[in-house]
Amino acid sequence: MLKLLAALILLVGLTGAASAQTQCVVPAGAPATPVFSSAAEGSHILKANPGCLLAVYATPGATAGYLMIFNQKTVPADGAVTPVDCIQVPANTTIAASWAPQPPEWFSSGIVAVFSTTGCFTKTISATAFIHALVQ
Repeated sequence: MLKLLAALILLVGLTGAASAQTQCVVPAGAPATPVFSSAAEGSHILKANPGCLLAVYATPGATAGYLMIFNQKTVPADGAVTPVDCIQVPANTTIAASWAPQPPEWFSSGIVAVFSTTGCFTKTISATAFIHALVQ
């Protein structure tokens, strides 16, 4: 009986530790927060603390570029970067990324979106995009 109790305590402890890593299982009807631009911009802090990204899109004007998503609390400086996600966005087009119906993507620090003109690993901010996201 004592061995069974010890095994149960270990299992519960391990299950709790695992769920802390993947906190993005979203039940139907779970609240989510839309975050969006109020003017053309080059970056937006979608969430300044750990959380989940359910969907994101960007609509630039006449400038093509890349929508980059970072696991950070602040916008990274221009130059060499390593985004979690990078999506090419043609000029005057809307490109979206959604994790539905799968669990959303987990960010352990924060969630930052950036619109850059120079590729996935070099950030050159371009304040020409509308950015919209759904976060938890």
